[in-house]
Amino acid sequence: MISIGFFSEMKISMHNSGSIKQHIIPSVKYDKNRVAAYLDSFGRQAVCPREAIDCVTGKVISSSFAVNDDGEYCWPDFLSYHVRKYNIDLPKSFVDKIYSKTAE
Repeated sequence: MISIGFFSEMKISMHNSGSIKQHIIPSVKYDKNRVAAYLDSFGRQAVCPREAIDCVTGKVISSSFAVNDDGEYCWPDFLSYHVRKYNIDLPKSFVDKIYSKTAE
C-alpha cells in the first residue's frame, strides 16, 4: 500500500509523507473537486480518535480522522480538505488512476 497525505504536522508515527510545506506548489494540474470527491468516496478503514488539523494553520478541522484506501493507495480523510484548500502536489500515478476511474 502506498501512503500519501500523512503530513508530518499531524505527528502520525506509522506514516509520514513529510511536511505539507514540501507538498504545496504554485498550481496543480488536476481538478481539485474531482480528486477530493474520489478521496471522499471510500469508506473508513481505520479511525483515529485524535483531532485532525489544518496542517498549514494548525486549526482543528475535525475531532477525529480516518484512514481510507482504494486497494493501492491509502490516505487520511483530511487529505481531501487540504486538496480543496491548498495546491497539494500528489503523485502523478495517483491522479492518473483517479482520472481513469472517474467521469468528468
